[in-house]
Amino acid sequence: MSHEQALLIKGRRLYRQGQPALAMSSFLVGIEESLDLYENETIYWVELAHLFRETGQVERALTLNQYGLQLAGDDAYLICAARLGLAADLWLLNKRDSALNMMQQALDNSALYSCAYLLERLSQLYSLQEEWQLALSLLEKAMDLYQTEPAAMAGCALALLKLDAKVAISAGSLDRAKLLNNVEVLKKYMHHLPRSSREIHIELGRAYQRLEQFAESVEYFSKALQLPTKSAKKSRPRRLAAVEYKLRQMTSEIEIELLREKNVAQHQQVQELENVTFRDELSGLHNARYLEMRWPVLLDQAQSEALCLLSLGIDHFASIREVFGSELAYIAYHQVARILQIHTPANAVLVCSGLGSFSLAIPRMNKIQIEQIAMHIQKDIAKLESVHLSQPLSVSMGGAFFQLGDTAEILHLRADLALFLALRQGVGPLLWDEEEK
Repeated sequence: MSHEQALLIKGRRLYRQGQPALAMSSFLVGIEESLDLYENETIYWVELAHLFRETGQVERALTLNQYGLQLAGDDAYLICAARLGLAADLWLLNKRDSALNMMQQALDNSALYSCAYLLERLSQLYSLQEEWQLALSLLEKAMDLYQTEPAAMAGCALALLKLDAKVAISAGSLDRAKLLNNVEVLKKYMHHLPRSSREIHIELGRAYQRLEQFAESVEYFSKALQLPTKSAKKSRPRRLAAVEYKLRQMTSEIEIELLREKNVAQHQQVQELENVTFRDELSGLHNARYLEMRWPVLLDQAQSEALCLLSLGIDHFASIREVFGSELAYIAYHQVARILQIHTPANAVLVCSGLGSFSLAIPRMNKIQIEQIAMHIQKDIAKLESVHLSQPLSVSMGGAFFQLGDTAEILHLRADLALFLALRQGVGPLLWDEEEK
């Protein structure tokens, strides 16, 4: 088994065990390693899509499956996996005809019938369509092929007990031999799904009830009542937050790129997606969430090269808005944003951090270079048309350089404090924090 296959199996196992964040992390590592080795990463995108769909984010799942289908090339297995995912997404989005068409293309794929994973996904698709008997028979075939993966065996056996109950209700009959076999499989492998213990005991209790073995049914129901409804919530490692930001960045870029490939009539949809994701509606700049996403890379680079953070605020902006009205204030805000954008270095990150305020992260520049940028910004802002204002527009600035041990929050605090002092002291275009003075 290759390392990439191991990551895939590990991610699937973690997801079955109720650890979606760790599963996500495993799939992302798989994507990175596939790219490094020039291998196809499609299956990891399909897995991430399944994860999103199962948590109710169907539109994002659809986007990832579309991307996966584009990457699949002529690989029958990958094409089938992506199409099954797309069919499920389309069905949940009420696009039934498109879903059935996509599903038929998957059914015509010979790779489907010899792969446990694909059979399980097809079974889940039939479950969405409430075709319980078809879903059950496909899942039984999948479980027969999953003999070397105990967590998958447990997951399939649990799903089979649920499907068996639905089939028994709709068909009015019971296949005792198959039900007993599924019960025994689940009992054998249930320890591989520790976070599902209560659910497993409930389903075993119901299964024994259908089998009219009431003593066993009472035993499992009693055990279920003794188990907690939810496991104690553990604190999330900091690295998982970085994983989530990274995934958000990657999927947002994919969503935008897929939309750009469509015709001109969808241009507005692209803009809306960009705005919702990381754009400030009034200024058109990136918002604070974008800088938050970029911090891990910026701080990593700052270990070996200079990094400066400027906090900028339009002077008397609240008063301008109160006295002259929101419309004039927003015009001034937009004009200042355009000037800042013009003077922002190519490798810097400019975002709006609040109404009338901005943050500018500048790597690989010294203090003198940054002060020159600040001077040019002030000159251009002073030239703005301001006949309706009592005095020309101006911007106060506070700056701080990264120091060893700084976090993003500390760097923000130091730059914001310098801005606050600049506003109070009126010292000119740019005031550095005390440690840099």
